[in-house]
Amino acid sequence: MSDHAGPAQAGPDHAGSVLCRLLIGHPDVVDIEILGQTEILEGITSYSLGVLLPGGRELYIDVEDAPAAPPGG
Repeated sequence: MSDHAGPAQAGPDHAGSVLCRLLIGHPDVVDIEILGQTEILEGITSYSLGVLLPGGRELYIDVEDAPAAPPGG
């Protein structure tokens, strides 16, 4: 619950949700489940996804969401 009144603002998408949206549109993807998330270091979060494929196969994916490197760095 928020301490302030007014409309809630959505935060930026995390890597897990972006990847889910990209994958769910693929014809061979039956379902996607976010299995977990862990903050590895401050500002870097790892998301574990399970992607269900036809025939009962499952693809496990780990993706990290981290701040972009500064230009030229």
